[in-house]
Amino acid sequence: MRNVELILQLLYSLLDLRFLPDKLQKWLFDTGTRVITVTSALIMIGFAGIFILGGNEVFNLKLYKGFLLLQPFTLEVLLLSVALLQLIITIFKSNRCHVLSGYLLILSALIWAVISATFLASYPPLTTGMTTYPVLAVVCALAGRNLINYTKRIEDSKHKGR
Repeated sequence: MRNVELILQLLYSLLDLRFLPDKLQKWLFDTGTRVITVTSALIMIGFAGIFILGGNEVFNLKLYKGFLLLQPFTLEVLLLSVALLQLIITIFKSNRCHVLSGYLLILSALIWAVISATFLASYPPLTTGMTTYPVLAVVCALAGRNLINYTKRIEDSKHKGR
């Protein structure tokens, strides 16, 4: 019985994100767009890492043949550059950085749309990449647009009061 309580307590801690420091949780979940930015950037880093570490063997898989339509090295550099720039900019809280972050989210949406197209180009078979990455593209585009518009409204309200 004691083991069950311990397991449930551990599971609750994991689901409650208690293992993350409070300051990090507040920063990450302070705005809805920040968690989308960080998630998108980390997935991009994961993609680039697989392509870099997997070498040409990854592209021998039928599922990833569509990626050969792009230059793999260019794709790796683009993914890493955009992802790292997104992560660096999220650290700062200025309105200029928020707008830049919004534009990077829109660029991320374009990248996810291209990645979706590469999975579609590998059809058949049907894959989760055909549905997951289009959704991520739409979410990134909407979050980026929202962040830009929200920041512009904040700036406009500051200048109105003068």
